[in-house]
Amino acid sequence: MDKNKKKELVSEWKERHPEIGVMGVKCVETGEEFYDSTKDSNHWFNRHRFELNAGNHRNKRLQELWNLYTESGFEFSMVSELEYEELSDVKVKDLKDLLELCLLENPNAKKL
Repeated sequence: MDKNKKKELVSEWKERHPEIGVMGVKCVETGEEFYDSTKDSNHWFNRHRFELNAGNHRNKRLQELWNLYTESGFEFSMVSELEYEELSDVKVKDLKDLLELCLLENPNAKKL
């Protein structure tokens, strides 16, 4: 890859505007929900889906449900999106606070 192409790709990466906020995984059959915060919803979805399909997700209850009902038995969604201007403005504390707020609003949801 030439230097100009590499610079262009790096610039595009830095200028992206990913969805940031609280993601949810819901087991349709049981209604159980799991919440987690993320700075990139696409990355979050891919990571959790990969871990679940591989059978080694860190949340054992979610893994049990996934093994029982398979991927088609789940819904992934953005529970609450954090609005921001620049990616560099997003603070970890803001995401943690948003996650806690979402968990308070839905006491049946579990933190992932």
